[in-house]
Amino acid sequence: MKFIVAQKDLIYAINILSKAISTRTTIDVLKGFYIETEENHIVMKSNDLNFSIVIKIPAHIKEKGNALVESSLISDIVRKLPDDAISIETDGESLYVICGESNYRLSLMDSETFPQIPEVDGLKKTVINQAVFSNMIKMTNFAVSKDEKSPILTGSLINIKDKIIEMVSVGGFTIAVDRANVKESDEIRVVIPGRILNEIQKIISYNVDDDIEIFVGDKYALFKFDNVKIISKLLEGNYVNYEQIINLKQEIVCKINTKEMYRALDRVSLLANKSKEHTVIFEFEDDKLTVSADTFLGSAVEKISSFKNGKNIRIGFNPNFILKALRNIEREEILVGMNNPLSPCSIKPTDDDDFCYFFSPVRI
Repeated sequence: MKFIVAQKDLIYAINILSKAISTRTTIDVLKGFYIETEENHIVMKSNDLNFSIVIKIPAHIKEKGNALVESSLISDIVRKLPDDAISIETDGESLYVICGESNYRLSLMDSETFPQIPEVDGLKKTVINQAVFSNMIKMTNFAVSKDEKSPILTGSLINIKDKIIEMVSVGGFTIAVDRANVKESDEIRVVIPGRILNEIQKIISYNVDDDIEIFVGDKYALFKFDNVKIISKLLEGNYVNYEQIINLKQEIVCKINTKEMYRALDRVSLLANKSKEHTVIFEFEDDKLTVSADTFLGSAVEKISSFKNGKNIRIGFNPNFILKALRNIEREEILVGMNNPLSPCSIKPTDDDDFCYFFSPVRI
């Protein structure tokens, strides 16, 4: 195998492929990049058995072939080479990386041991704008559970019906939901691992004119955009019944400036997080919100202007549940909805009915 490729194109491919390389695996073949030639292109692959990436980049092909090479070393070498043409060739035992006066020889791995990229069968398809899909991941994936004892909750539900996509993430005490229109779609209901969605968000572009195609089979989902294919294993099991909570009617609603609430809560949490209860007290009155914490180390009080409908209420929260939502909301004002000190509460932007975040209060 022998080809010439631009350094910037190879770095682009390496940066994407590295996201499906496991640093903790003891299986050497999963640490490798698989490279094969096509007409005027090379195809590169990485695979950690749950998550596979295939990317195609332009190259001048001199000799056809394929190779498997350990990923970390070739990545480090290519990143440090100048922005110039790179010649890559193999002789059956070694892979050579040549750029100007630089010449590196790397040992090859057995390319026949590289695991096959899964085929996505029984296809259902949807098409959505890349920027919209990326924002949906951002607005929900932070709420995914980290508890491996409930594997289904370590992923986000993608539920598509009547050209509306709903993405849902459920943690121990939180639910994040976002909705958007899709351009075309079959009915789809699958759970994608949160880790993989997070990597997809980092890879896809933010060009509002570009789309991502999503194909869903019985065991895998394929995400296709630009010159990249990402294949994810689906999480199996029944997703939790979240609809009952997100359809709750809230009798008390308070409008608050997003940044002011975030900054005040962030400061008060400095004390609250020093106690084992991790609790802050919210006191909602007609035109102000008081946020406070009282611990063995001291106390803190912050007051924020607000506008409330409904009765006054005093309620306790774990500040971290609220802060992680506020970090992702870019709108100027939010609505905080409540019923009583023990029922789930909600946060949603004042001008966006598509997103809503629910979280449980703390008994005080």
